[in-house]
Amino acid sequence: MHFPLNIAAQYGAVAARHAGFPALLGDGVALSHGQFWRVVNRLAAHLAADGVGPGGLVALNSRNMVVVLATLMATGLLGAGFVVAGPILARAQVIRPTHFYRTPDLTGHPAVPFRVLPPEWLRDDGPQTVEVPPAAIDPDAPWLYLHTSGTTGEPKFLALSQRAVADRSRAAAVDFPLVQTTFATFFGCTSRPFFARALAALLQACTLVEGIDPDLWLKHGVNFVAASPMQMFRKLEQGRLPRRIARLEISGSRIPAGSARFFLESFDKVFDVYGASETSKSFANEIQLEADGQIAIHGRPQDSEVEIVDPSGQLCTDGKSGQVRVRNSYMVPGYLNAPAASARAFRDGWFYPGDTAYWGQNGELVVLGREDDVINFGGYKIQAGLVDALICSVPGVREAVAFRNPIPATKDAMIAFVVYDDPKLRADVNVDILAKIDRTIGYGLSDRSLRSVMDLPRDEEGLPDREACVQLVLKRARELGELA
Repeated sequence: MHFPLNIAAQYGAVAARHAGFPALLGDGVALSHGQFWRVVNRLAAHLAADGVGPGGLVALNSRNMVVVLATLMATGLLGAGFVVAGPILARAQVIRPTHFYRTPDLTGHPAVPFRVLPPEWLRDDGPQTVEVPPAAIDPDAPWLYLHTSGTTGEPKFLALSQRAVADRSRAAAVDFPLVQTTFATFFGCTSRPFFARALAALLQACTLVEGIDPDLWLKHGVNFVAASPMQMFRKLEQGRLPRRIARLEISGSRIPAGSARFFLESFDKVFDVYGASETSKSFANEIQLEADGQIAIHGRPQDSEVEIVDPSGQLCTDGKSGQVRVRNSYMVPGYLNAPAASARAFRDGWFYPGDTAYWGQNGELVVLGREDDVINFGGYKIQAGLVDALICSVPGVREAVAFRNPIPATKDAMIAFVVYDDPKLRADVNVDILAKIDRTIGYGLSDRSLRSVMDLPRDEEGLPDREACVQLVLKRARELGELA
């Protein structure tokens, strides 16, 4: 049966050619591609009997990697849509699922008619065929629904078709050489970065290892790990890996030189990736140690066009900072529930992520921060990301997020949440932080507050969430009666 551009059917062909090659491994999990494909087919047959088909939309609440990926593939095979069930879906109220499922370990919401997925639906004890007329599968219909907060802090939903996901997966195939990659990630199995990498890996007959235990990685021969900078730092501060792994992919924030050197003790190469849900991965900075021990960073363009432009739309060169814009053949046209945000972010065939950056001397993309993350000190404006990097360069600081104080009529123009290596030494470290700010930025920036935290609020990629920090300050002010 021919399914034009049906991504699940594409995977079925891959699984048939590499049936005995391991697909999903982990604690209590060991499925070859052939076995996993039978799980997908069996689940799809049960979902079809439940009424799932073209035009349907399945919402799934689960933390089980096998269940999530099998349900995603099964909806693709049936021509239905897929979305993660959770508070964000309920709050946005823009997508209306036709079927709700959950695994027994999660309770769901009493007002939602969740059906518990029976374990027997997910066995691989015998293939089942799913008869769906090829004409019923529209490769350009919405399939995978994702959410992103962007610059507003409010969730915006976008929809990827099977064609778009197939194109994105083909673009990422360079990171997943056929049957040669064993991949592990810190990103949760319902997160946007997980889906992007997991689908590309499966379509290349590669292996996904569930878990963040380095012993498990080495046992299964992991040669590619993806994480946020802080996730990886926390894992490696327990000790470097017993043997080096070929590739570490970091996404979402600039890596200080010290952190890069630390990561390179356990990985041959580090790739600092730039991308978004709207465009997928767009650019990467390759970081490695040279023979003389120096860190070398080189820009590695992907298949996307990435430009830095000034307010008039002219290209920025020679290290001049400006606004990032991206375009490729599989970027989404806009958001489902935010027309104003769509108009701002998607213009003239380009996606504007809202970041400022400049090109480094080796073609690397140096992201300074978001356009709206600007702290204004009495008319002197500075990117919050630069303040973050400055604070993090002080010995004794593990991580920091700076932002403009959101409370009116306060003496502190800037607040920084700081995670210290040793909180007991924070007073001495704060002296060094303030001195470095004065030396680097200027003595006029005297109104600032450094607040010790054990951890920073984070987004689903494990990255510091600046807007969430602002909301914590506002919440505390309301509790203290400082705000109405």
